[in-house]
Amino acid sequence: MHKIFWSLVLATGLTCQAQALSLKYVGETSIVTGAKFDETTIGGLSGITYAEGVLSAVSDDKGRWGEPRFYQFDLKIDGKAVTLIPKSVKFVNGLKKEGSRKAFLDLEGLVAMPDGDFLISSEGNNDLKPRSMPRVFRVAADGKWKYDITIPDKYLPERTGQQSKGIQNNGAFEGLAVTRDGKFVFTSLEAPLTQDIDMETEANGPIIRILKFEDRGAQRGYFTPAAEFAYKIDAFHDNQIGREIFRGVSEILALSESKIIVLERGARIYGKGWKSTVGLYVADVSKATDTLAMVKLADHKYTLAEKVKLVDFETDLTKERGKKDVQNFEALAFGPNLPDGRRTLLVMSDNNFSKNEVTELLVFAIEGE
Repeated sequence: MHKIFWSLVLATGLTCQAQALSLKYVGETSIVTGAKFDETTIGGLSGITYAEGVLSAVSDDKGRWGEPRFYQFDLKIDGKAVTLIPKSVKFVNGLKKEGSRKAFLDLEGLVAMPDGDFLISSEGNNDLKPRSMPRVFRVAADGKWKYDITIPDKYLPERTGQQSKGIQNNGAFEGLAVTRDGKFVFTSLEAPLTQDIDMETEANGPIIRILKFEDRGAQRGYFTPAAEFAYKIDAFHDNQIGREIFRGVSEILALSESKIIVLERGARIYGKGWKSTVGLYVADVSKATDTLAMVKLADHKYTLAEKVKLVDFETDLTKERGKKDVQNFEALAFGPNLPDGRRTLLVMSDNNFSKNEVTELLVFAIEGE
């Protein structure tokens, strides 16, 4: 059993901020599944970032539909009308081989840096032999690789043989965020590290790690691990729709160097298929234990990051969105300011290149910042 010290949320500044910070639905748009652009198929959009009127979105296409790439769209918000028009596609290139094979990429996170570069996260692949490692790397505006950020060893599975540590397959660096000044970068796991798995308590809320990097300059390796925090995902919640069977963190967005918006995404059984569950939260890591030196959380005492829910997509948006299914939302970004000065929050879904799913972009106004 995990040895965790809980902090009283009601006694902290997080509650005051979370009560002040709220989201108001503005509008939405969608991209038709199968849409083509420059001889590519638009889909699998799992990470987004916005700057100067342009929304960039990375595809998690692992080679089935095309080469690793990210799209750029012209985004306009006029009242409740949201328009998204593709303008370019950039291919990730220049990566070194993994031994004798081409670098494997499962792109999930995308953030724009102040100088115009991008950081991208990739989950890797534990099914390959040898395994392909998760990574976070920097590319120029045209997609050309510059360098990788060093990832702590406890995140990396053994390259061959039985796995005893590191990321779970398809549960690695889904979330990626950067502070406004570009000094701090956060990445989050979708699921617990292998050594942190506790099947007996998973349904009560898995515990994942949020890793914080600091830019300490070229002589010190640019972004280096500076701290790490444990974050508890909400417990599985059953309702009249069906039984929830999974829940993870699919994206994060930095409000500051200690406060983060977290997108939790899950799945519940529905008939012979499943439906997505989605919630947005504000997490505060300022009072959480730095777990960077902890290889296995269960061997230590630690304090979790505090969290407060902002919105539940299943229950809180029915007035605005009617009976629309909750899609597979995986991406967050701050968008343009509205005419009244409020900043917008953009939330995008990944359609998995499936005819049964939709790429949607929802726009919220952020109030109380």
